[in-house]
Formats: sequence, structure tokens, C-alpha cells
Amino acid sequence: MSSIRALADRLIHKRSEATFATSATIRPQFDQCQFAATFEAFRKAYPDYDSTAVLDRLRATEYARLDQLGRVYLDYTGGSLYAESQLSQHQELLRQNVFGNPHSQNLTSLAMTTLVEQVRTHISSYFNADPDEYTLIFTSNASGALKLIGESYPFIPESTYLLTFDNHNSVNGIREFARARGATVCYIPIAAPDLRVDQHALSATLSQARPGVHNLFAYPAQSNFSGVQHPLEWIAAAQAYGWDVLLDAAAFAPTNRLDLSRWHPDFVDISFYKIFGYPTGTGCLLARKAALRKLRRPWYAGGTITFSSVLGTGTT
Repeated sequence: MSSIRALADRLIHKRSEATFATSATIRPQFDQCQFAATFEAFRKAYPDYDSTAVLDRLRATEYARLDQLGRVYLDYTGGSLYAESQLSQHQELLRQNVFGNPHSQNLTSLAMTTLVEQVRTHISSYFNADPDEYTLIFTSNASGALKLIGESYPFIPESTYLLTFDNHNSVNGIREFARARGATVCYIPIAAPDLRVDQHALSATLSQARPGVHNLFAYPAQSNFSGVQHPLEWIAAAQAYGWDVLLDAAAFAPTNRLDLSRWHPDFVDISFYKIFGYPTGTGCLLARKAALRKLRRPWYAGGTITFSSVLGTGTT
């Protein structure tokens, strides 16, 4: 409680500092010496304030537009702000290279393929995803990763799609694919005042999985609804009963490291937009190879095949 009170006091005094700064801007007649003396007294009373100077420098160099426009941004896990260096480095990358379609074999395409594979390796390393266990699939966004699972998962009438009440809409949307194939959709409620999942209801439902049937359990590592971080231990607990586990990490990954050498969900959706802010609409699906083999895509497109005939019915 004391740490919370100290944080509240600090925020109040930082707001006071901002008020002084605003007053100095709006009313030039404000005594700058008085402001300097007051600010110095504040720093002595709260020495920890100076430890955040690196954040002030970061804001001034990478996010100067916030001050220039007089904005305050409070939705980091909903969508990060892109940094100035991201824009300049991306533009420099495009200026200094010629990239082609990564599915082809010409020099420009091979250059893109090399870059894509480098990024794929770096991301897998960041999440400690063993390439012998996990495959990384780039998607248009986290919702695209979830749609890929929904349309491809082998739901049958005996299957169950289990969710918590506080899932993202894109996770909820998978229920339409499940229902279309006759599967049962089941929700586990959350309880006030902490807005956490009813543990007893979850355990009871997980234990009812039919053996030999494809069942999918989906939950957020961090709730988009409440910010609650749910136990990652649920992954192994559900798998022990025969469930495939979809872990929505879109809101979790921006501020937490997900270690896939310790936790082994079958599917993980990631939003790079929520982490980096730019480019928008970029995400990925990290899928265990054993689980990925269960999926059956209902369509094909682009460079996903080697050969297609407009007269025949098969593809290669």
C-alpha cells in the first residue's frame, strides 16, 4: 500500500510540474526563478524522479510530436506509437534496396526472401520458439492469425470450442466457424470484483473433454477487457486433458516476454502493431508443428501453391 501511495504522490507532483510548465508558457509574466526553485525543491524531495530522465530524452527525440501537438497517449497495449527512428530506418531500407515478390527466384525476390527469413529467425529467437517445435506464419494482423485458425481448425459436431468471457472479439469470432461445423461453444465466466476467471468452472469444463476429439481452448494471456493477466499454467493443464490451446498474446506481448521454451501453447497470435506501432496491420501466428498439421485451409491463393490448373480440380 505504501508503494501505491508513493506512486500516487509522485504522479500528483509530476502533474504539478506540468501545471507550472504550462503556466510559464501561457503567462510569460510567471516568475521563472520561482519555477526553477520550486522544481529544484521537487527534485530534492523526490530523487527518484531523475531516474526517469531517460524516458524524457526518449520522448523528446523519438516522440517529439506528442509535445508539438500537445497530446497525451494512454493506449499503449491497444496500439503502440511508432518512433521517429522506425520511419527513417524503414525509408532508408527501401531507398537502398530493390525488393521483389519473395515467392520468386530472381535476385530482387531472393533479397526479400533473405530479409523475411532473417526477421522470422529473430522473432522466433525473441520468443524462445524452438524452430523444431514452432512455425512462424506472418499474417496481416493478429485478427488474421486468429481467422486462419478458425477457418482451418477441424471442428466436428463432437468438438468443443471453450473460451473465457474476456476474450478479444477476433477470438470470439472463431465461434462462428465452430458453430457452422456443429461444434459446441462454451464460455467460462469471470467473477467480480477482480474480474478473474472462475477457476472451478474452468477446471470442471476442461476435464470434460472427449478423448480423441479435436477440442480448442482459447484465452488471453492479458485480457483486453480488464488488463488481468491469466495464468500461463492453464496451457499445460488443458493439454493434459487433450485440448489444443490458443493463447491470445496480442495485448500481453507489448509489455511482457512470452517464453515458448517454458510455455507451449499450440497457437499464439501476435500483433506487431501493438508492439511497434508501425507498420500497421502486421502480425504473426506461432504454431506448434504438431498442431499445425491438424489444420485444413479451405482455400489457397498467391504463392501458397506450386501449380494450379483452371481445368482440373487438384492443386500442387
